[in-house]
Amino acid sequence: MPRTQSVIAITGLGAVTALGNSVEETWERVVRGERAFGPITLFSAEGYRVPLVGEVRGVRLDGPEDFSRTSELALHAAREALGSSGMSDGGRPRRIGLVVGGSTAGMLETESTLSVILSPEGAVDPAARDEALGRMLSHPLSAPTDRVARELGPFTRVRSLSSACSSGANAMLVGATWLELGLVDAVLCGASDALCRVTLAGFNALGALDPDGARPFDRRRRGLTLGEGAGFVVLERAADAAARGKRAVCTLLGWAARAEAHHITNPEPTGDAPSRAMRAALARAGVTPADVDYVNAHGTGTPLNDPMESRALVRVLGEHAARVPVSSQKGQFGHTLAAAGAIEATITACAIARGIVPPTGGLEEPDPECPLVHVMRGEERPIRVALSSSFGFGGMDTVLVFGRADAVQRGAPRRSRAVVVTGAGVITPAGIFGGLDVADVPDSAPEGDAIAYDLSAELDVERARRLDRASRLAAVACERALGDGTRTKALAGAEHVDAGVILGNAFGAVDATSAFMRRLREKGARFASPADFPSLVPSSPAGHVSIYLRLAGPTLAVADLATSGECAVAQGYELVAAGEADRIAVVAVEEKSQIVDQVFRVVFGPDRRDAARGERPLRREGAGAIALAAEDVAIAAGLPIFARIEQVLSWWQDESAFTEVAPPPGGARGGAVVVFGTAGAAIDAVLERTGWSECRRISCAERAGSHEAAGGIAVAVAAATLAKDPSIEAVLCVGIARGSGYAITFGRWRARSS
Repeated sequence: MPRTQSVIAITGLGAVTALGNSVEETWERVVRGERAFGPITLFSAEGYRVPLVGEVRGVRLDGPEDFSRTSELALHAAREALGSSGMSDGGRPRRIGLVVGGSTAGMLETESTLSVILSPEGAVDPAARDEALGRMLSHPLSAPTDRVARELGPFTRVRSLSSACSSGANAMLVGATWLELGLVDAVLCGASDALCRVTLAGFNALGALDPDGARPFDRRRRGLTLGEGAGFVVLERAADAAARGKRAVCTLLGWAARAEAHHITNPEPTGDAPSRAMRAALARAGVTPADVDYVNAHGTGTPLNDPMESRALVRVLGEHAARVPVSSQKGQFGHTLAAAGAIEATITACAIARGIVPPTGGLEEPDPECPLVHVMRGEERPIRVALSSSFGFGGMDTVLVFGRADAVQRGAPRRSRAVVVTGAGVITPAGIFGGLDVADVPDSAPEGDAIAYDLSAELDVERARRLDRASRLAAVACERALGDGTRTKALAGAEHVDAGVILGNAFGAVDATSAFMRRLREKGARFASPADFPSLVPSSPAGHVSIYLRLAGPTLAVADLATSGECAVAQGYELVAAGEADRIAVVAVEEKSQIVDQVFRVVFGPDRRDAARGERPLRREGAGAIALAAEDVAIAAGLPIFARIEQVLSWWQDESAFTEVAPPPGGARGGAVVVFGTAGAAIDAVLERTGWSECRRISCAERAGSHEAAGGIAVAVAAATLAKDPSIEAVLCVGIARGSGYAITFGRWRARSS
C-alpha cells in the first residue's frame, strides 16, 4: 500500500452546541466565558436528581422517517464543515471519506419505541407493538453515519466508530491514517451525540453530575454537566488544499490513542495512559513540550478526572507546565460525550487561527491538586502548537496535536508496514476454538438454543464479574486469538500488553438497555442502576476486553450492521499498517437477544434451521477474533504467523471498487478459497467481477449460527484455514451488507531470506 507523508490541513469546521448553532457563534460565546446550562426540555425531568444540561436550542432538527436527533445534529455540523472547506461548491476531490463517532445514536427515539414494547401484555394493541418492534433497530450506532452519507455524499469510504468520550478525537485519528495510507484525498470526520433518558439517568445514578453546573479544575467541583451537539472537520493534504486555492485553518500534526486498562468508569489515578498518549502524539508530530503553547484539556469537572489529567500534563510538559495555558469548555456547553473531542478540536483550531486562548468557563477557585496555568478569561497570544485530549469510559484515551496553518512536517517519515495474522479464536454454538483448530469449526451447530461451551470455565470469575455477556464472549475469543499467555499475564497482574482492541458489534446491548429502561419507567430515575449503566455504552465491550486482558493499545468499537466484523478487521489493519499500533486484537461479537429476535420475527418472519428450503436459520450468538501484528514485530517476538494480509478493500455504495481485488495466485482453479459469513446474491455478483468467482467457497453462516458477527468468524476461519492447509495459497474473505462492502485477501506467509 502506498504511503503519503505530508502535512494534513484542516480546511473546514462545523459545530453545533448549546452555546451556538455554528462554529462562529459557539466560539464567540466561548471566548466571552458564557455558560449555556438549563433544565432538560426534551423529556420530563421528574425524578432526576440533577436535570441541568447543555441542550441545543434554536436549530431546526427534522428529517426522514428514520429521523434521530443525533443524526440531524451530525448533519447540521457536517454540512457546515463541508461548506466552509469549499468542497460543497464543486471543488470536491474524487475520493473523499467519512468517519463519524457516536455513542447515543438514536437512543432518544428508541426510548419512545421501548415504552410501547415494554408495556404490559394487553395494554398495547398488537399491531402497534409489531410496528414499534419493526422500528426498534432503525437507529443503530451507524445510523447517523448513514444519514450524513446519504445527504452529503458520495463518499468512497465510510466508517462508524465509538470509544465513548474520545469518539470524536478518534474519528480524526482514523481520518488522518486514511490520508497517510493514500486511501482517500480528503476526509469529513467528526462525531455527534444527543441527550437521552438513558445517559441522564445513568450519570445521575453514578453521582457524577454537578447540580450547579460543571466547574473544571475548580476546588468546589462536584461533577460534570451533560451536553449534546456535534463537531466536524475536513482533513486533506496541505498540498492538495493549496492546489485548489484553499488556505488551511490550522494543521493536524500528530495523534495517538492508548488504553488505561484500569476501570470501566474511574480513571487510572496516576495519568500513565494519558501521558503515554501525549508523548506519542508529540513524537508523531515531531515537536517537543517546548513547542506547545496551549492545551485544550478533557477537563470534565469530576473529582477524579481533573487531578489525574493535571498529573499527566505536569509529567509530560515538565518545566513548561509553568507557562503553558490550559482550559476546558465543558463548563460552558457541557460534556457532549462522543462529540466532545470533535467539538473541542474546532475550538482548538479557532484558538490557533485567531491567536486567542479560550477560558475555562465556571472556574473560579483553581484546585491546588491541579497545578496548571488556568485561563480565567480569554487571552490573546500566539499559538504555534496545541494539544487536545479526550478520555473515554473504559480508559480509551486519545490526544491530538494541532499546529499553525503554515506548519511544516517535522515528524519522521513512516513507511506502510506489512501486517500479519498471529492467531485466531472463535465461539460458536459448537464450542470454543483457538489457533489452528479454528479451521475445523463444525459446519453445523447444535439444534435449538443448545450451546456446547461454558464461558465461566474460560474466565477468572472475580475479574470477570463486571463483564456483560458480549464482553465475556469477546474477551474469551480475543484471549484465544492472542495466545502467548495473555490471560496468564493478566491474571498475574503483569505489565500491560502493548496491544489494542478493535471490536465490531452491530446493535449494542439491546436487552440490557431495555431492562434499564424498564426499571427507569417502573421505578423512576432515582432507582436507575449505576452498576448496569456503563455496559450500555456501545464501546464498553471493547473497554472491558482491554481491562480484563490488560491491553494498553488503541481501543475502540466499530459498527456496520452485518459487516461489523469485516469492518473491525479493516480498522485494525489500517492502524497497524499506519504504525499507530504494533499489535491489535480484532473481534466481532453478538450476544443472543430476545428483543432482536422479536424484531427479526416481525420484519423477516419466524426463523428456522432448514437452510435447504431457503428459510432463515436460527439466530444465535458468538464471536470471532484474529490477532494482527506488524510483520517485523511478530518476527522479533517469535509469534506464530498464520497469514499475511495482502489487500484490504472497503467501499460504500459502489461495488465497482471490487474490481480492484487482485486475482488469486495460480488462477481460479489453483490453491485459492473464498470465505464469507453469509452467502447471498450480492456476494455472487461481486465475485463475478473478479478472478475469484470459480474458487472453492466456504460459508460460515451455519458455523456461526446466523448472526451479525458471522463475518468476524469468517475472517478467523479464513486465516486458520490458510495456515493449516498447505495446498491453499490465498484466501479471500468477503462481506456485503446494505451498501457496505469489504474484501480482505490473505496470502501464505513465508520467511524472507536475509
